[in-house]
Amino acid sequence: MSRCVATCGLTTLDLVQYVDHLPAADEKVQASDARIEFGGPAANAAFTAAALGLRSRLLTCIGRSALSSVLMESLQASRLDVVDASAQRDWQPPVSSVAVTGATRAVISLNSATRPATRLPEGSLDECSALLVDGHHLPLCIEAASQARVAGIPVLLDGGSWKPGLERLIPLVDAAVLSADFTSPEPIDWHDRPVAVTNGRHPISFRVGSHEGTIDVDSVTTTDTLGAGDVFHGAWLAHVGRFGLQDFEHGLRFAARIAGLSCRYPGAHAWAEHL
Repeated sequence: MSRCVATCGLTTLDLVQYVDHLPAADEKVQASDARIEFGGPAANAAFTAAALGLRSRLLTCIGRSALSSVLMESLQASRLDVVDASAQRDWQPPVSSVAVTGATRAVISLNSATRPATRLPEGSLDECSALLVDGHHLPLCIEAASQARVAGIPVLLDGGSWKPGLERLIPLVDAAVLSADFTSPEPIDWHDRPVAVTNGRHPISFRVGSHEGTIDVDSVTTTDTLGAGDVFHGAWLAHVGRFGLQDFEHGLRFAARIAGLSCRYPGAHAWAEHL
Protein backbone atom coordinates (compact mmCIF):
# COMPACT_ATOMS: atom_id res chain seq x y z
CA MET A 1 0.00 0.00 0.00
CA SER A 2 1.34 3.46 -0.90
CA ARG A 3 2.23 6.02 1.73
CA CYS A 4 -0.41 8.55 2.76
CA VAL A 5 0.30 12.27 3.18
CA ALA A 6 -1.95 15.20 4.00
CA THR A 7 -2.16 18.88 3.17
CA CYS A 8 -4.16 21.43 5.13
CA GLY A 9 -5.27 24.86 3.97
CA LEU A 10 -6.71 26.66 0.99
CA THR A 11 -8.68 25.33 -1.95
CA THR A 12 -9.97 27.74 -4.59
CA LEU A 13 -11.92 27.57 -7.81
CA ASP A 14 -9.63 29.08 -10.45
CA LEU A 15 -10.76 30.82 -13.60
CA VAL A 16 -7.64 30.85 -15.78
CA GLN A 17 -7.52 32.91 -18.99
CA TYR A 18 -4.63 33.22 -21.43
CA VAL A 19 -4.14 36.69 -22.88
CA ASP A 20 -1.55 38.60 -24.89
CA HIS A 21 -1.45 41.39 -22.34
CA LEU A 22 -3.25 42.55 -19.23
CA PRO A 23 -6.10 45.00 -19.86
CA ALA A 24 -5.65 48.66 -19.09
CA ALA A 25 -8.43 50.71 -17.47
CA ASP A 26 -11.70 50.32 -19.43
CA GLU A 27 -10.02 47.96 -21.93
CA LYS A 28 -11.41 44.60 -23.00
CA VAL A 29 -8.96 41.85 -23.90
CA GLN A 30 -9.75 38.73 -25.91
CA ALA A 31 -8.50 35.52 -24.31
CA SER A 32 -6.90 32.86 -26.51
CA ASP A 33 -7.88 30.07 -24.12
CA ALA A 34 -9.60 29.60 -20.77
CA ARG A 35 -10.30 26.88 -18.24
CA ILE A 36 -11.84 26.35 -14.82
CA GLU A 37 -10.03 24.11 -12.33
CA PHE A 38 -9.31 23.79 -8.65
CA GLY A 39 -6.36 25.65 -7.19
CA GLY A 40 -4.92 26.93 -3.94
CA PRO A 41 -1.64 25.97 -2.27
CA ALA A 42 -2.97 23.03 -0.26
CA ALA A 43 -5.08 21.60 -3.09
CA ASN A 44 -2.33 21.85 -5.72
CA ALA A 45 0.21 20.33 -3.33
CA ALA A 46 -2.19 17.47 -2.61
CA PHE A 47 -2.65 16.93 -6.36
CA THR A 48 1.14 16.81 -6.78
CA ALA A 49 1.61 14.20 -4.07
CA ALA A 50 -1.12 12.07 -5.64
CA ALA A 51 0.46 12.41 -9.09
CA LEU A 52 3.73 11.17 -7.59
CA GLY A 53 2.06 7.99 -6.44
CA LEU A 54 1.09 8.66 -2.82
CA ARG A 55 -2.33 8.52 -1.26
CA SER A 56 -3.11 12.17 -0.77
CA ARG A 57 -5.57 13.67 1.72
CA LEU A 58 -6.72 17.30 1.52
CA LEU A 59 -7.97 18.96 4.72
CA THR A 60 -9.75 22.11 3.63
CA CYS A 61 -12.99 24.10 3.47
CA ILE A 62 -15.38 23.53 0.56
CA GLY A 63 -18.77 24.21 2.17
CA ARG A 64 -22.23 24.02 0.63
CA SER A 65 -22.94 26.08 -2.48
CA ALA A 66 -23.27 25.61 -6.23
CA LEU A 67 -19.54 26.27 -6.66
CA SER A 68 -18.74 23.86 -3.82
CA SER A 69 -20.29 20.97 -5.75
CA VAL A 70 -18.26 21.76 -8.86
CA LEU A 71 -15.08 22.03 -6.82
CA MET A 72 -15.64 18.79 -4.92
CA GLU A 73 -16.28 16.82 -8.13
CA SER A 74 -13.05 18.14 -9.65
CA LEU A 75 -11.01 17.27 -6.54
CA GLN A 76 -12.39 13.76 -6.30
CA ALA A 77 -11.79 13.18 -10.01
CA SER A 78 -8.10 13.83 -9.27
CA ARG A 79 -8.04 10.94 -6.77
CA LEU A 80 -7.81 13.17 -3.71
CA ASP A 81 -9.27 12.11 -0.38
CA VAL A 82 -11.04 15.33 0.62
CA VAL A 83 -11.88 16.12 4.24
CA ASP A 84 -14.20 19.14 4.15
CA ALA A 85 -14.14 20.77 7.58
CA SER A 86 -17.01 23.06 6.54
CA ALA A 87 -19.20 20.40 4.93
CA GLN A 88 -22.19 21.39 7.05
CA ARG A 89 -21.82 25.13 6.45
CA ASP A 90 -23.51 27.27 3.82
CA TRP A 91 -20.29 28.75 2.51
CA GLN A 92 -18.87 29.40 -0.93
CA PRO A 93 -15.18 28.62 -1.55
CA PRO A 94 -13.05 31.51 -2.81
CA VAL A 95 -12.65 32.12 -6.52
CA SER A 96 -9.36 33.17 -8.10
CA SER A 97 -9.15 34.99 -11.42
CA VAL A 98 -5.86 34.26 -13.15
CA ALA A 99 -4.59 36.04 -16.27
CA VAL A 100 -1.65 34.29 -17.90
CA THR A 101 0.55 36.28 -20.28
CA GLY A 102 3.39 34.21 -21.67
CA ALA A 103 5.33 32.72 -18.76
CA THR A 104 3.95 35.18 -16.20
CA ARG A 105 0.60 35.50 -14.50
CA ALA A 106 -1.52 37.98 -12.54
CA VAL A 107 -3.91 36.73 -9.85
CA ILE A 108 -6.93 38.26 -8.14
CA SER A 109 -8.07 36.10 -5.23
CA LEU A 110 -10.21 36.33 -2.13
CA ASN A 111 -8.16 33.48 -0.58
CA SER A 112 -9.52 32.69 2.89
CA ALA A 113 -10.44 36.27 3.81
CA THR A 114 -13.88 35.00 4.82
CA ARG A 115 -13.62 31.94 7.03
CA PRO A 116 -16.32 29.45 7.99
CA ALA A 117 -16.42 28.04 11.50
CA THR A 118 -14.60 24.72 11.20
CA ARG A 119 -13.40 21.75 13.18
CA LEU A 120 -11.21 18.93 11.96
CA PRO A 121 -13.08 15.60 11.96
CA GLU A 122 -11.65 12.87 14.18
CA GLY A 123 -9.21 10.59 12.42
CA SER A 124 -8.35 13.08 9.68
CA LEU A 125 -4.64 12.25 9.91
CA ASP A 126 -4.95 8.49 10.33
CA GLU A 127 -2.21 6.60 8.42
CA CYS A 128 -0.50 9.84 7.32
CA SER A 129 3.31 9.99 7.33
CA ALA A 130 3.63 13.78 6.76
CA LEU A 131 1.47 16.91 6.88
CA LEU A 132 1.89 20.15 4.91
CA VAL A 133 0.16 23.31 6.15
CA ASP A 134 -0.11 26.53 4.11
CA GLY A 135 -1.35 28.92 6.83
CA HIS A 136 -4.69 29.63 5.15
CA HIS A 137 -7.75 28.69 7.23
CA LEU A 138 -5.34 29.24 10.11
CA PRO A 139 -7.41 27.66 12.93
CA LEU A 140 -7.73 24.50 10.84
CA CYS A 141 -3.98 24.43 10.15
CA ILE A 142 -3.19 24.90 13.84
CA GLU A 143 -5.55 22.09 14.83
CA ALA A 144 -4.12 19.75 12.18
CA ALA A 145 -0.53 20.59 13.14
CA SER A 146 -1.29 20.06 16.83
CA GLN A 147 -2.78 16.63 16.13
CA ALA A 148 0.17 15.74 13.92
CA ARG A 149 2.68 16.68 16.61
CA VAL A 150 0.92 14.47 19.14
CA ALA A 151 0.92 11.60 16.62
CA GLY A 152 4.61 12.07 15.73
CA ILE A 153 3.81 13.12 12.15
CA PRO A 154 6.28 15.64 10.61
CA VAL A 155 4.67 19.04 10.01
CA LEU A 156 5.89 21.02 7.00
CA LEU A 157 5.18 24.70 6.33
CA ASP A 158 4.48 26.17 2.92
CA GLY A 159 5.49 29.77 3.66
CA GLY A 160 4.37 31.53 0.51
CA SER A 161 3.66 34.79 2.31
CA TRP A 162 3.20 36.05 5.84
CA LYS A 163 -0.36 35.81 7.20
CA PRO A 164 -1.58 37.40 10.43
CA GLY A 165 -1.52 34.85 13.23
CA LEU A 166 1.11 32.66 11.60
CA GLU A 167 3.26 33.11 14.69
CA ARG A 168 0.89 30.65 16.42
CA LEU A 169 1.44 27.97 13.76
CA ILE A 170 5.22 28.24 13.35
CA PRO A 171 6.09 26.65 16.75
CA LEU A 172 4.23 23.51 15.62
CA VAL A 173 6.27 23.18 12.42
CA ASP A 174 9.19 20.73 12.00
CA ALA A 175 10.55 22.21 8.73
CA ALA A 176 9.69 25.08 6.41
CA VAL A 177 10.13 26.10 2.80
CA LEU A 178 9.55 29.82 2.39
CA SER A 179 9.33 31.99 -0.69
CA ALA A 180 11.54 35.03 -1.14
CA ASP A 181 8.37 37.10 -0.60
CA PHE A 182 7.89 35.73 2.92
CA THR A 183 8.54 38.60 5.32
CA SER A 184 7.59 38.25 8.97
CA PRO A 185 6.96 41.34 11.13
CA GLU A 186 9.35 39.96 13.77
CA PRO A 187 12.44 37.73 13.35
CA ILE A 188 11.66 34.01 13.58
CA ASP A 189 13.90 31.77 15.65
CA TRP A 190 13.86 28.48 13.77
CA HIS A 191 16.41 26.95 16.18
CA ASP A 192 17.76 23.81 14.46
CA ARG A 193 14.71 23.20 12.28
CA PRO A 194 15.43 22.82 8.54
CA VAL A 195 14.47 25.94 6.58
CA ALA A 196 14.79 26.76 2.87
CA VAL A 197 13.98 29.82 0.77
CA THR A 198 12.96 29.54 -2.88
CA ASN A 199 13.28 32.43 -5.33
CA GLY A 200 11.90 31.45 -8.71
CA ARG A 201 14.65 30.46 -11.13
CA HIS A 202 17.34 31.61 -8.71
CA PRO A 203 19.17 29.17 -6.39
CA ILE A 204 17.40 27.76 -3.34
CA SER A 205 19.11 28.63 -0.06
CA PHE A 206 18.75 26.30 2.91
CA ARG A 207 19.94 25.75 6.45
CA VAL A 208 19.92 22.60 8.58
CA GLY A 209 21.31 23.29 12.04
CA SER A 210 24.68 24.96 11.47
CA HIS A 211 24.96 23.73 7.88
CA GLU A 212 24.02 26.18 5.13
CA GLY A 213 24.00 25.71 1.38
CA THR A 214 22.41 26.52 -1.95
CA ILE A 215 20.83 24.43 -4.68
CA ASP A 216 20.89 25.54 -8.30
CA VAL A 217 17.57 25.38 -10.12
CA ASP A 218 17.74 23.66 -13.52
CA SER A 219 17.10 25.92 -16.49
CA VAL A 220 13.94 24.86 -18.33
CA THR A 221 11.92 26.18 -21.24
CA THR A 222 9.10 27.83 -19.33
CA THR A 223 5.56 27.68 -20.68
CA ASP A 224 3.66 28.65 -17.53
CA THR A 225 4.75 29.19 -13.91
CA LEU A 226 1.20 29.01 -12.55
CA GLY A 227 1.20 26.78 -9.48
CA ALA A 228 4.92 25.96 -9.68
CA GLY A 229 5.46 26.87 -6.02
CA ASP A 230 2.55 24.65 -4.98
CA VAL A 231 3.99 21.80 -7.04
CA PHE A 232 7.35 22.29 -5.30
CA HIS A 233 5.75 21.97 -1.88
CA GLY A 234 3.69 18.95 -2.92
CA ALA A 235 6.77 17.18 -4.27
CA TRP A 236 8.68 18.01 -1.08
CA LEU A 237 5.77 16.61 0.95
CA ALA A 238 5.82 13.42 -1.13
CA HIS A 239 9.57 13.02 -0.51
CA VAL A 240 9.19 13.52 3.24
CA GLY A 241 6.21 11.17 3.27
CA ARG A 242 8.39 8.45 1.77
CA PHE A 243 11.78 9.11 3.34
CA GLY A 244 11.23 11.45 6.31
CA LEU A 245 13.17 14.65 7.00
CA GLN A 246 16.59 13.04 7.36
CA ASP A 247 17.85 14.24 3.96
CA PHE A 248 16.40 17.72 3.69
CA GLU A 249 18.68 18.75 0.83
CA HIS A 250 17.79 15.73 -1.31
CA GLY A 251 14.10 16.47 -0.77
CA LEU A 252 14.60 20.03 -1.99
CA ARG A 253 16.44 18.84 -5.09
CA PHE A 254 13.65 16.41 -5.91
CA ALA A 255 11.00 19.10 -5.41
CA ALA A 256 12.90 21.53 -7.65
CA ARG A 257 13.02 18.97 -10.48
CA ILE A 258 9.28 18.33 -10.32
CA ALA A 259 8.50 22.08 -10.12
CA GLY A 260 10.74 22.64 -13.15
CA LEU A 261 8.83 19.95 -15.04
CA SER A 262 5.53 21.65 -14.19
CA CYS A 263 6.71 24.92 -15.76
CA ARG A 264 6.94 23.23 -19.17
CA TYR A 265 3.18 22.76 -19.33
CA PRO A 266 0.17 25.06 -18.82
CA GLY A 267 -1.40 25.35 -15.40
CA ALA A 268 -0.67 23.51 -12.18
CA HIS A 269 -1.89 20.07 -13.28
CA ALA A 270 -1.07 19.28 -16.91
CA TRP A 271 2.55 18.29 -16.10
CA ALA A 272 1.36 15.16 -14.32
CA GLU A 273 0.47 13.56 -17.66
CA HIS A 274 4.17 13.70 -18.64
CA LEU A 275 5.82 11.93 -15.70
